[in-house]
This record gives sequence, structure tokens and C-alpha cells, in this order.
Amino acid sequence: MGSKLKALRPWRAPAVKAGARPRGGATDDIRHALNSLRLIVRTLRVSSRNAELEVGLSGAQLFVLQGLLRQGPCSVGELAAYTATDQSSVSVVVSRLVARGHVKRTRSKVDRRSVVLALTPSGRALLARAPEAAQERLLGALAQLERSELATLAALLAKTVELADVPRDNPTLFFEEGPVLVRSKGRAQYGRK
Repeated sequence: MGSKLKALRPWRAPAVKAGARPRGGATDDIRHALNSLRLIVRTLRVSSRNAELEVGLSGAQLFVLQGLLRQGPCSVGELAAYTATDQSSVSVVVSRLVARGHVKRTRSKVDRRSVVLALTPSGRALLARAPEAAQERLLGALAQLERSELATLAALLAKTVELADVPRDNPTLFFEEGPVLVRSKGRAQYGRK
């Protein structure tokens, strides 16, 4: 991988504006918002774990394979657009799938400079027995929102990320390889899976 992990800052509670949170704890709206986020994250985590157990792929790898099945042969950029993810993140996942023999890269017959991604017979066989990736359901749900609702949701989530002082690293696909907490000699350390 070669890239160094950024030093992780310990979490600190952000400054809260006077009156922003009642002394007694979270309001019902805060609780409902957090519960919705918890349910989404839990569903994505369980789906990813099921994919690992059933077909030996991460949830992100399964999602990219299913996207390639739905898109048909396409470029990394087209697959990134389908998965609503950055092209570099999709490229990392595709490289892992190519290495495992589930996806092949070929030169485009129309433009020899471009590369086309396609499922291999191994990839198709794996998808025939694979569970649906939860990301597919999440994309489908977001697509059902009105344009104004989706814009409001995106703006509010972005504002929440800012107010919570969440690092602005390039987001990867959900539950794809990245920093994980591992135990070593009784102490927690950060490393790459």
C-alpha cells in the first residue's frame, strides 16, 4: 500500500453553543437522528460481514461487483458514478477484484486509451450465490427521495460532519479495507487490514 496512516487525533467534544443541548441529555430529535444513523451503519456492517462469510468478499467488493453486473462492461469512472463514490476508491476495490479473478480489464475497442471493466465467469458465478449488498438498498432509498429532500439531507449531513470535526479524508466505500483497530500484546494499535 505504501501510504502512511495519518496520526489519529483523540476525539474531543466540540464546543457546544449555549442552549444547543439540554442539560438532561439528548433531545428526542437528536436520539431519532442518531438511531437512524445507527440503523444504517449496523445494516451496512452486517451486510458486509455476511458477504465476507458467504462469498469471501468485503461488502464494498460485493457492491462493486453487483454494480458492474448492473452496468455491464464499463469504465472505472462509470462504475464510480454508479456507486456514488470517488473514482480512486472504486479503482482500489476493482484492483482487488481483478487480483482475485472476478473482474477483467481490457482495452476499449472504440478508444484504445481507455480501459473497460467486465465480470469474469468467476465473478458471475460468485454473484449467483451472493447476498444483496446493503449499499444497493441504500442507493435505492436515496433515489426515492425528492430532489429537495436529498439536497437537504446532503447539506445537513455535511454540516454535521463539519460541526463534529470529522476528518475530511477522501471517503472510501463502506467497510472497505482501511484503518482498523487491532489488538497487539494487550494494547490497541491502528494498522491496515
